[in-house]
Amino acid sequence: MRKEHPWAVWGRRLGRVDVTLFALVILIGSLLVARYGQSEIAPVTIETEAPAAEHAAVAEGEVPLDVESMPKSGPPVRFLMHNVQNYFVVGEKSRSRYTNRIKPEKSRQAVAEVIAGAKPDVVGLIEMGGPLALQDLQARLRELGCDLPHSRILLREGEDRALAVLSRYPIVQDASKADYGLYGQQRRRMLRGILDVTVRVEDGRMFRIVGAHLKSRVADDAEAARSLRAREARTLAMYLQQVMRRQPAMPVLVYGDWNDGPADAALGVLTQGISSESALQRLTPEDSDGDVWTLYYKEDREYFTFDQIYVNRVLRTRRGRACKSGIVDISAGKTASDHRAVWCDVR
Repeated sequence: MRKEHPWAVWGRRLGRVDVTLFALVILIGSLLVARYGQSEIAPVTIETEAPAAEHAAVAEGEVPLDVESMPKSGPPVRFLMHNVQNYFVVGEKSRSRYTNRIKPEKSRQAVAEVIAGAKPDVVGLIEMGGPLALQDLQARLRELGCDLPHSRILLREGEDRALAVLSRYPIVQDASKADYGLYGQQRRRMLRGILDVTVRVEDGRMFRIVGAHLKSRVADDAEAARSLRAREARTLAMYLQQVMRRQPAMPVLVYGDWNDGPADAALGVLTQGISSESALQRLTPEDSDGDVWTLYYKEDREYFTFDQIYVNRVLRTRRGRACKSGIVDISAGKTASDHRAVWCDVR
């Protein structure tokens, strides 16, 4: 018998294991992609697959509400949103390792004057310190004839700046999420959570109010901050899709300090929606001079429109052309905050 060449023997041996090696390479590659392959996202690429289990389970905290039979119209209800710039008061427990500066008395009173002057029925707040801060503001508003007795505040460990809401009307549902997973990340969460409450007015109409405060632009790595805002915006859009699928007849108003302007890519996911049913319309309020800016950076002398209100299809139809909106530009605003308050009427 002719003796085989050593290379032929090795070739046969390798042939028996090449399938196993190939499968092993594919498995390792898949694990690496899953772990490291999502470092960036395209901010306006809409995902069509089913959301992750955590995001599908947003019904936690909801209560049965008879949305279908509620009135479809009624007197205007005024909503106002305001980033009150670090509204911290004495005695508030810190939720982070930072030391917070108490907001001066004059500034806190100016915040109350800004809000009360607009005569709102519901107020969405950003950068509130905590429960004591919210009570402080409620008391000041009451003294100015603006009684908003119903309230909720969303607290998250590691973050001292909280989202909150004050309302003239009862809050019939609080589905807020303090610890909500961030899209595309295994461990990271929405920095300030998602505020989500429903109010009911005297005639039975209900409005679902959703608030958010995205990652600040003040960061060592501007690109990383931009990417994080894009992820947070997408996470919120996925959340809203589930909300509107469960309650298709519910008027939904979304407010936030987005730290991005209307033209920035991160917010495109909100106006487009994850699906057509969850697409939102951005309102375009103006001040008495026709200006639209809501934030002024003194250092760079730049104006931005970071504070914005969105409405879903139901609320857009109900508002029609008659409902007003605006930006509060009274003199107290300069003392109250670096942000201006924005308001709109809904039906």
